[in-house]
Amino acid sequence: DFAVRILGLSTAAMIEAPIRFYVTEDADGTATLSWKEPSAVFAPYADEGGDDLAEIAQELDLRFTAIAARATNQTDQ
Repeated sequence: DFAVRILGLSTAAMIEAPIRFYVTEDADGTATLSWKEPSAVFAPYADEGGDDLAEIAQELDLRFTAIAARATNQTDQ
């Protein structure tokens, strides 16, 4: 759904899909989860995608944050 909505707003922005999470192992054996916020990833396409693209990116920011919190056990269960 997100990809279809973004494609309808900015064909150029789809070069960024899929946005990924990266898990890396640290020297001490722990792991680090990192990602680029969708709002930052799609910001260069604001002229073409307008406010609608910015709104979708904000929705994705919330989802990515929620996924990361759950993956790292930092949710309010």
